[in-house]
Amino acid sequence: MKPLLDRFMFTPAAFMPATATDLFALRLAQKLNDAPSVRHYVELAERHSVAQLLLTYRRALRADGHADLGRRFQMELQRSHANGNQDRNTSLISIRVERRAVAAAIFHADHLEYADARQLSSAHDKALASAVGFINWMLARFSVESAALELIPNGYEFQRRVLHDAICHLLREQMLPIWEIPKVVLLEACGYPPLKFRAHLRQVATSIWPILAGTHAKVFIQDAALLGLHVQAERLFIIN
Repeated sequence: MKPLLDRFMFTPAAFMPATATDLFALRLAQKLNDAPSVRHYVELAERHSVAQLLLTYRRALRADGHADLGRRFQMELQRSHANGNQDRNTSLISIRVERRAVAAAIFHADHLEYADARQLSSAHDKALASAVGFINWMLARFSVESAALELIPNGYEFQRRVLHDAICHLLREQMLPIWEIPKVVLLEACGYPPLKFRAHLRQVATSIWPILAGTHAKVFIQDAALLGLHVQAERLFIIN
């Protein structure tokens, strides 16, 4: 049996984002079916604007379907010009719900503007009131256009589900679109090869935002922040 530390070690070929730009480059490589070349896309993201890379991505999809997208992307990039105009300024509240805590992060584009968390009572009614009250306070303080939560599968973790549903009800009352992202999607999206454990996701979060490292109380803020950055990155690839 391998030592415990081996579960958290990566081979030299593995990649974990250390910045918001790294995460964007990883998602771009994954969507082009070229994840093993992620470091090349990191270099491209350092040399080209996001608008130019997204314009090239869309041209590659239109020109070549899903066959050898990486090669088509490189060809399109060589002859493209930075004339894309992608609105990256969408604001978002990203929320992590646990039985005894709720955390929220506010994003403006890929910038983490604010993050906070609340510990919840073990008493059901008090926990519900505190969770909803905390999110209501965040929404009153920050103007956002959408929300993100980690998806809780049906039939799992009843107390988390109750809190999650109450928060979703509040968000819908505020007419906010909601992204619900399964944990497995985050694990696949935030590393190459795909990550295996939530501890790896938190390692990515603290690499991007070192200020979020520290006490156990911050781990749910780390979760909310990385979820929010993932959604903000995914939003860029939406083709209407």
